[in-house]
Formats: sequence, C-alpha cells, structure tokens
Amino acid sequence: MDLFGPRELLELLDFEIPPPCVSLYMPTERVTSDAHQNPIRFNNALRQAHEELLRWGASSAMVSHLLAPLHELLEREVFWLYQSDGLAVFVAPEYVRTYRLPYRFRQEVIVGEHFVIAPLVPLLVGNAQFLVLALEKYRVRLYGGGPSGLSELERERLPLDLWKALQVDVPEPVVQYRTGLRLGPGRTHLAAHGHGYGREDLKRLMAEYYRMVDRALLPLGNERQLPLVLAGVEYEVAIYREVSRYPVLLAEAVVGSPETYSLGELHRLASDIVRRWTDTERQQWLERFWSLYGKSPKVSDEVTTILWAAYSGQVEALFVRPEAELWGIVDHGNRSVEFVSAGTPKALHLLNEAIAHTFVRRGHVFPILADEFPEQTLMAAILRY
Repeated sequence: MDLFGPRELLELLDFEIPPPCVSLYMPTERVTSDAHQNPIRFNNALRQAHEELLRWGASSAMVSHLLAPLHELLEREVFWLYQSDGLAVFVAPEYVRTYRLPYRFRQEVIVGEHFVIAPLVPLLVGNAQFLVLALEKYRVRLYGGGPSGLSELERERLPLDLWKALQVDVPEPVVQYRTGLRLGPGRTHLAAHGHGYGREDLKRLMAEYYRMVDRALLPLGNERQLPLVLAGVEYEVAIYREVSRYPVLLAEAVVGSPETYSLGELHRLASDIVRRWTDTERQQWLERFWSLYGKSPKVSDEVTTILWAAYSGQVEALFVRPEAELWGIVDHGNRSVEFVSAGTPKALHLLNEAIAHTFVRRGHVFPILADEFPEQTLMAAILRY
C-alpha cells in the first residue's frame, strides 16, 4: 500500500503538467488466488487508455511514449502480487505516478487537459485514511487503513525488531534475562538470572525501542496528520503512550495481542475507533459553525465564497455533500464562477475542487449528515481568517 496525502494531491492539481493527462483507476485483489486478475485488468485498462488518447488527438508515437512505462509495469510480477484494494495511476508527458490505495475504485480511464481526482474524494473526507501500529512482542507492524481495509506498509519505514534496533543480544529464553550494561554503541549483554526476567529493565528497553519507532512515524503525523491507532496488550500500549510525541495518537486502542486478530477484524476495530474520534471532532466543529453563523464572516454556506477561500487556503473546516454535483467554469483571473451543466468544456466539479484544496492545505473535511444543514446547503465552512 502507498500513502496518499496533501503532497501527492497537490502534485496532481498542478496545472503546469502538460496534457494529455491520463487518470486510470481500477479495483485490485490482495495476495489471494484472485491476484492474477490484477495485470489482466490493467492490460485491459491500457488498451482503453490507448484508444482514449488517440480519440483525444495524441499521435501514435506520443501514445506509445506515454504508455511505455505502464507496459513495463505490467511485467513486474511482485508489484501485482502486493496490491491493496484499488490502484490509481496518473500519466502525462515525463510524468508517471502509481498509488496502491485502501479503496476499491470502479475501473475507469479518463484522458483530458488535467488529471481527474474525483474517484479519490472518498479518501479525502472524514479521516478516511489512518494508521494502525500493531505492538507485537518485541516488534511492530505498521498498517495503512482506509474505507475498504488494511494493508501493511513497507517494512523499511520502521525498526521492526527490538533486539536489532537496540543492538542487544537476544536472550534465550528472553523471560529469564535482564540487562546488565547500559545501552550504547555496540551490543549490550543481557545477564541471566535464575528466576524472573527483570521487568523494569525490559520496560526500559521497550521504551527506548518505541521511541525509535515513534521518531520514524513523526513525519506521517506532522506532514500528513494521519490518525494513529495502537493495537496491543495494555502494558505495551501504556509504554508507547508514555514516550510518544505523535501528534494524532488516538486515546482509544485495540486492546489485545494483534496476532489474535485477523486483518479484517483489526480493520473493523480500528475503523470503529477512528469513526468515534472523527464523530467527536466533527461535532466540535459543527457546534463552532453554528455558534458563529450569522455573527461572523469566518463562517459561510455560500458556494463561491467557500470555493475562493479553499483556493487561497482559508478553509479550516469544510462540511460538504460529496455525493452532490455542482459544475462550473472557474476564472481565476477575474475571480468568477459560471455555473454550468456537467460535460461543458473546461467545467470543474466545484464540490470536489473545494474538498481537494481544503485537504491540500490540511483543513478538516467532513460529510454533511442527516439534518445538520438545510437540504439546499451543499457546502459550509469555517474560515481561518
């Protein structure tokens, strides 16, 4: 699985990328007997991309040049074995990006002047992406989560094994040993004792190891603001919390040894924790909106006001109906919006534009639920200034 955040989305929104821009989405199968379908689907999508590029007006030579890296990708067997639930591919002249994501996309290929990000919107709303750190005995595993499941992230991201990370000798059996020397450069000897295992010494080792893990995770918290759910026995979870500086570490954890849960069970339990945390967060923002509504220019439910605020990075919290459609031609020079029907040349999906630009600038995006706003309200926002 790959991480997809504000930095990646901002790249796709770059209007300086020359056309033709190919946006390819498809569902993928994980490591199962169905994984062989992945390259077959991708090959079919490449045929469609070829046809769409020719229809767009690209020459045969340009089409071959654009799609050559994707045909090479088709031959990489390991890539197709280790997929998440959906694959998003973006191709333009001298530009190729692939993302294996925890969301099952509908298969589609779109060619145009710019990349199409609409299928990504479910991953941008309501903390749909999150991390799960499984605290197993003397090692950790990191999973990326989304609407459709969990996938283990590349193991190179973290120091996975306590003994290797701290350069200490593995005791045999570990429960009958405790540290005899201070931690430092080189390997530390663990002195044997006939009974017990030096609980406090082992706790110090685990705390030092968890500090290393936490430092490796900090960029994901500081840059991407991904919520982190811990999964482990209470003792290990408590040690991690003591040393962690991760900015979005959720207070609730999946309690119990992660090895006892299937990946599906772990996803369900972690998703429930993220949902409860998100519901609390959204309620706080909702109450703030209504406390300011009609009293302050820092809140608005007017589409064009919110759209220009999103473009300029002013939106701190956005409530939106992701399923609604509203199309318009945006003139940045004159700061005007002409509302048009879908399919009009150069028309943009205005709700997706607001969602994407709020997400890029690390604003909070929540779907409008039930009777929170009048039926005609498509968007509402709290502005930073």
